[in-house]
Amino acid sequence: MSITIIIVALGIISLFDSGISLPMPVVLLIFAVFFTLCTVFFQHRGAEYPWSLVGGAAGSLGITFVISSIIGGLIFITSGGLSSIPFNTLLYSISTCMIVSMISLNLVSYKLHYI
Repeated sequence: MSITIIIVALGIISLFDSGISLPMPVVLLIFAVFFTLCTVFFQHRGAEYPWSLVGGAAGSLGITFVISSIIGGLIFITSGGLSSIPFNTLLYSISTCMIVSMISLNLVSYKLHYI
């Protein structure tokens, strides 16, 4: 999970550096698919009509951002952008992301236990 967080962070760096690495029709397709899935998910969980659309839009926006960042991070790594980051910074970021992922996994498992 920490490697995924690092790749997302590198994708965000790549996004600010060179813009969106995916073509816009692909981004809109990803958004549309996840908008449909998230809206149906919220409708089955009992959300009312306008709020299921709002929840679907928010969920699909987040998922689309993460997928675009992961792809952008992988492109950033394969294009040699990782060599511009010092090794110490990379180690600090991996260790920090390991701590954050462990805390978030424990928090999610705690919250899911009481649902």
